[in-house]
Amino acid sequence: MTGLSFIAVATTNEIAEKAPSCFMVEGTAVVVCRLKDEYFAFENRCSHALSTFDNGRLRGYRLICPLHGAAFDIRDGSALGPPAKRPLRSLPLRIAGNMIEIDISASELSATKP
Repeated sequence: MTGLSFIAVATTNEIAEKAPSCFMVEGTAVVVCRLKDEYFAFENRCSHALSTFDNGRLRGYRLICPLHGAAFDIRDGSALGPPAKRPLRSLPLRIAGNMIEIDISASELSATKP
């Protein structure tokens, strides 16, 4: 993975299982989800109504927006049905030791509009 610029966000034990954790990373709102020993990161903005997942729920691999109940698959960000039609913007994530690092520099963030 060349050209990526990873930033440490949290340690693995700081991310609660089955609950979205939200962070600001260099001015970008990010949500990190943990299920078992898997971690996933997305821009913290629902593709349906641009709400955040700060009070969202995680049910298995489904991330549920607190505003209108839009659901997304955390494995790939895909929308799982109405009211959302577009996927979430996935962010590259890696684990270095016990640190979760995310790359927010992906051109997709600035180039793609909701």
